[in-house]
Amino acid sequence: MKIQKYLPVMAIIVLMVGITATVYVNSTKVDATQIIINSNEFTVDHLFQIAEERSIESESGIALDHLMKEIGVSNPEMLQYTLIGADGYQKTVLWKNLQNGILTRNRESVFSDLPKAYSVKEIVEIKVE
Repeated sequence: MKIQKYLPVMAIIVLMVGITATVYVNSTKVDATQIIINSNEFTVDHLFQIAEERSIESESGIALDHLMKEIGVSNPEMLQYTLIGADGYQKTVLWKNLQNGILTRNRESVFSDLPKAYSVKEIVEIKVE
């Protein structure tokens, strides 16, 4: 009988934790219409104008390796690239991976030589390191 007395209180605590977690996740999410690459801001439309298109599996987008060359990254084959999503999810790839990757209009990375875990959605930044 005593447990039934505390069930409503425990249910309220669980609900409050869930609500707090949802608010936190949505407040830390970045809503951007631009992508920062190598400390420069670009719109997706501009990126699609300067880089060649490529298809991987059933997806199409712009070639990430070609994009890095077009925006003026020096010695791109010597660097690594960290793709960062609006939700903070990030993955770091090498030049050889970038040569097999695309950026879709939805700002998602797709790689033919890497697991699906490297598919970063809503990319807001690509750090060149």
